[in-house]
Formats: sequence, C-alpha cells, structure tokens
Amino acid sequence: MNRTQTPPQYPWWAGNARFIDLSNTFIVAHVAQAALIMLWAGAFTWFELARYNPAVPMYEQGLILLPHLASLGLGVGDGGQIINTFPYVAVGGFHLVSAGVLAWGAWFHREKLPASLEMMAPPVGKFHFRWDDEAKLGLILGHHLLLLGLGALLLVAKAMFLGGLYDANLEQVRVVSQPNLDVLALWGYRTRLFAVDNLEDLVGGHILVAVLLLLGGTWHILVPPFAWVKNRFLFSADGILSYSLFGIALAGFAASYYCGFNTLAYPVRFYGPALELKSALTPYYFDPTGATTDSARVWLANAHFYLAFFFLQGGLWHFQKAMGLDVSRMFQSWRAEQQAVYQLQFQCEPQALPDVLYEPRLVPAPAITPQGVAALYEPVRGEPASSLRRLPGVRTTLYQAVYHWRPVVFYQPAGKVQGRRERAWGGLYEPPKAKPSFPNRPALSQSWYGVKR
Repeated sequence: MNRTQTPPQYPWWAGNARFIDLSNTFIVAHVAQAALIMLWAGAFTWFELARYNPAVPMYEQGLILLPHLASLGLGVGDGGQIINTFPYVAVGGFHLVSAGVLAWGAWFHREKLPASLEMMAPPVGKFHFRWDDEAKLGLILGHHLLLLGLGALLLVAKAMFLGGLYDANLEQVRVVSQPNLDVLALWGYRTRLFAVDNLEDLVGGHILVAVLLLLGGTWHILVPPFAWVKNRFLFSADGILSYSLFGIALAGFAASYYCGFNTLAYPVRFYGPALELKSALTPYYFDPTGATTDSARVWLANAHFYLAFFFLQGGLWHFQKAMGLDVSRMFQSWRAEQQAVYQLQFQCEPQALPDVLYEPRLVPAPAITPQGVAALYEPVRGEPASSLRRLPGVRTTLYQAVYHWRPVVFYQPAGKVQGRRERAWGGLYEPPKAKPSFPNRPALSQSWYGVKR
C-alpha cells in the first residue's frame, strides 16, 4: 500500500509535534507524563526513606521529599522529631499505585480510542479541540483551573480537618481551626508575598486562591473568550505552549524564593537555615552559615530557580514562533547570505550526464615526429593541479579529468639498414602494422565532443 508522507515542519527532536493536530494522542502524552511524575514521586520517597537516619538532621542527608511530607505534619512529634515513618511508606505506595492507574489510562486512550476525538460522541467528543477554536480552548482551561483549585483545597482540608500542619513557630503539629479570611489583610501580602509568618494567613491565602481558581474555571467553561481576548492573545499550538511555559516559570520562581527565604512553609527543622541570594555572574542561593554540605533548602531553591529560568526561555522561544518570527530560520538565512557574499557559489555537487560523451579532440598530426613516431590523436590535456578541491573556496567540481600523453602508433620507421639497396627498395620503411582498434571509443561519425548521441 502506497503511503503519502507530509514533509515535517519541525525538527526530529520536537517529538510533541507529531500529534499537534491529534487531540486524543495529545491526551495520551499528558497522561503518560503524569504517570512518570507519580512514579518518580513514589519511588523517590521510598528511596529517601530507605536511607533516612533519625540521628542526623533531615536537611543534612540530601533529602528533598521527606522534608516536605514532614512539613505537612506526617509522622512528626513535638520538637519536630520524626516518630512514625509509616505515613511516608503509605504516601510512596499511593503515588506508585496512582502511576499504574495513569499508565493504564494512557494505554487505554492509545489503544482503544482513535488518534483524534473529533468523531467521538459526547461527552468524549466535546474534548476534541483545534488550536484556532477559542471557545474549546477556554473550556479546557476552565477544567485545568478547577483541578488547581481542588489541589489548594486539599491543603486546606489537611490543615483544618486531617491532622493539621507543622507549625515552625511552635515546633509542633497543630490544627488550624480559624484561618484568616480577611481579604484586605491577605491582599496586603501582594507586595510582601514571601513574608507570611503564621499558619492562619497561610491557610487563609490558600482558601482565597482556591476560590479564585474555582470561579475562574467555572467562568472559562461557561463563557467563551471575548473579542478583545481573541485579538490580543495567540490561539495556536506555539502560543498556548508559550503561555503554559510562562506560568510554570512563574511558579518555579515563586517556589525558589519561598524555599530560599520563608521559614514557615519550609521549616528550618527540615530544610536548614534560610538562604541569601548572591548575584555575581549568575544568581544563586547560598547558606550564610558556612555549612560544608549543601542543605535541602540550597538544593531546592537553586534547582527551582534555574529550571524556572529555562522554562522562561522556552516560553519566549515558542512565543516568538507564534508571532511569526522564527529566530532559528533568521540565523540560517543570515548565514546563507554571508556565504553568498564571501564564498563561491558551489552549493551542490552535480554529476556528469550519462548521455553525453566526453571524447578526445581530433588534431592534425605530422607525418613523422622528432622522436620518429607519427601521432593520429592527441588526447585532451587536463588541468595541471591534481584536484580543484584543493584550490581556496572551491568545494565541488562539475567534471575534471587529467589525461596523460599516450601516442597512437600508425607507422614507424625501420631499424638500422646495412646496404644502399635495402635503403632504396623498402629498407626505409617497414610494412605498416595493423590499424589500432578503440573498443571504448564510438565512431567519429556518430558522436562528437560534448554532443548527445
């Protein structure tokens, strides 16, 4: 069966471009990515638990997941001591099971559903989308915001109803029964976002954020984008991806600052002392206490900062592509123009035509040469250089051949004679030899130099 393959518009390493117009395969990739994240979280939690030493501070053991679980109040007693590690085992196992469920979901979408959801009946078919369908993209955005709002409410539920959180000020786990719901007080943190110093404000802020996310998600599901939104935002694959990368970069920078400076959400007991930010050639967080080993806070703050930086660069890259300015092609065009100005125009390597004969040229020959030999043909002489490729600026040559002198003997004088009679009656010339044959040369009447047969 013959197959027609569309020329690729993206390089080979842009793997996601293969399903840019396949809505179901797009979901497969997202679900499989979530499965990998869950797998890493569960496996790494068990790995850290296997090497955890209760006699050494947690932040000195290179741990990054167990400190986070401890700050949620799991298995922590008075004074920040880890008294029960079973919750860590349960959390790791839950993530591993979730990874298996998500992997099965990715397999189901890949094997049981078509590559695109366009032909599926509702409610599955309503999740098919096109990049120029603003209303459908708003519907998908609304569901994402709802999930983020539910995630914020999970932290609120843990703080208020499921055992509470670790309070770094009291060094004990407590339930936050009266979170701060004063919108004006919480709004005041907009200029000092990383200065939250009590759990009431921390939990109240999560409640406020959850309400905004749930309202925003509901709005985007029910109300399509306005005209001014369509005119000012980029509704394309690169455009939506750039906005997503900008959001991840913003979250990464916020996490790095919170981890580096805030000691309430990231307690000193589990993450080590607060850091300072140094900006020399490149900005980085460092421990001002002069510790010989990097704490968990140093690792997390720097990792989040630089990952956010590269996500920001990716967002800028895809944004300029969505705007129609492809920087990579611009540089390629610039290099091509430089080569056109400063180099000879040999950009390809043509081949000799198979139906064109390149014959030696016919030249008149003297009867007898000074060496005593008569020549009928003189082959074409080539360039004296061994190869034109050695000349500066020449990359390829169309045709090059170097012929060496090879005389064709038609008749030759006799050897030394002894008598005058022999010189008079045939001693001057010997009988002519047989006419040489040229099996590889066609007849002159059929072809000439450079003429098609």
